[in-house]
Amino acid sequence: MENMIELKKPYVFDDEEYKSIDLSGLENLTMQDAIDAQKEIIGTGDDKIILYAPEASQAFIDAVAARATGKPVEFFNGLPIALCAKVRTMVQTAFVADGEAKDGVVALDKPYSYGGETVSKIDLSGVEELTSIDISKAENEVLKTGIYSVDMKNFFAYSCALAARATGKPMNFFTGLPLHEAVKVRGAVNAASFFE
Repeated sequence: MENMIELKKPYVFDDEEYKSIDLSGLENLTMQDAIDAQKEIIGTGDDKIILYAPEASQAFIDAVAARATGKPVEFFNGLPIALCAKVRTMVQTAFVADGEAKDGVVALDKPYSYGGETVSKIDLSGVEELTSIDISKAENEVLKTGIYSVDMKNFFAYSCALAARATGKPMNFFTGLPLHEAVKVRGAVNAASFFE
């Protein structure tokens, strides 16, 4: 299995012995899972890295891995450093997106269905027409989720809020996207070309 980590020696957690860690659930996670993980980590106040680079935050990685496996986050918090590095690499790979938006259009790897509509691309060129008031409204939507940072562009909720405003689609359209597609949307709404 591609998302399976075989352990050289068993890992014991809660009196149970594990010989592997199955992260195949990463394929089923959505942007909403990333938003929930960010919210959880920010809520503890223990991790400041997540404010600037979520995918670089070990706490965020552990929270995403927990969602992918159904195991408690403490399972991942206690991993030896070598295993921690393997989990980190696998989770970070789930956030890697192939290709960039062209002219504000994100091409999806697979067709995405929401509300009876199936799309293979998302036109985010409307971001260029957003105004200061749109940004303010997007920031306030993010605040409702319990997330705040001086640099909102790294937050998936902010990307969803901007994308929703730019396309007229509901925010839930974007929160349901698979993780790797979410990264494309975040990159597209924050593209330097929109801010020249």
